[in-house]
Formats: sequence, C-alpha cells, structure tokens
Amino acid sequence: MMRKGFTIVELLIVIVVIAILAAITIVAYTGIQERARFSAMRSDIASINKAIQLYYADNGSYPITPNTTACNGNWCGWDQVTGDAFIPGLSPEYIATIPQLPTANASSDTYLYRSPSGTDYKLIRLLQGGLSASESAAFSDLMTTTCSSGINTTRWGYWSSSASQCW
Repeated sequence: MMRKGFTIVELLIVIVVIAILAAITIVAYTGIQERARFSAMRSDIASINKAIQLYYADNGSYPITPNTTACNGNWCGWDQVTGDAFIPGLSPEYIATIPQLPTANASSDTYLYRSPSGTDYKLIRLLQGGLSASESAAFSDLMTTTCSSGINTTRWGYWSSSASQCW
C-alpha cells in the first residue's frame, strides 16, 4: 500500500525556499524605507532653499542671520523653541512653515542657516552623529566635503555661489 504525501526532505526544501524569499523581502523593504527617508529630507531642505531664493528675488538680499544670543550673526538652527524664526522673514510669506524635524531628534538633528551680511548664505542639514555611508552617497551632490574641520565637514545642503563652502 502506497501512501500519498510529502517527504520530510520535500517539506524542508519548501521551508528553506520560503525563508530565503522572506529574507530578500525584508532587505528590500529596509532599503525602500531608507530611500524614502532620504527623499523626504532632500525635499524638505529644497523647499526651504526655494523660499530663500524667493526672498532674495523680492528683496535683493538673503535673510540676514539674527544678531541674538542664540545666533550672534553666525549659524542659527531650527529647534522646537525657535521654530520658523531661525531664518527671519521667511515664514509665512515665502513658506507657510519650515518643515518640522522629529521632536525626539531636535538636539542632534537640525537645519542650520547662516547669512551674516545678506550677500550670500548657507543652509545645511546637520546630523550630530555624522553621516552614514548610505547618506553620504545619497547626498553626494549636496555635500560640503572640501572643509577639513568645523560644522561644514560632511554636511549637506545649499549655499549661494559666492558663499565660501567652509564658513
């Protein structure tokens, strides 16, 4: 009498194939999430940069970094307290609100802006822990890599053509 069914070897092969397909799917999904996050970061900072360009077109100069204790004419950063005010005159006329960063990361993940005179500017995304290799690759066209030290090293963003990459 012959029994119909699967042998243990056939079942093991099916389980191994399913496990391999699941592993491939998980890896692909992780890559998609990372690319989506990078795309959102690029879109957010591009929106801010576009608002800065609109401001320049209307006023003939870039928004000047406020001379406050927090900024002192130098780098001024977005956080939960300053919000949209870190680039004066930009919101709400040129951009409704500056894209929000996660509250949990506000102390280590920020936008920084600098324009001491209004003749040039620099807008960067600062990630305190530095950039991973995948982030460096994703933003290589927006990188400031010519600086040997300081806040500009391995950061990415936008700056006017006359701005020094290393201020």
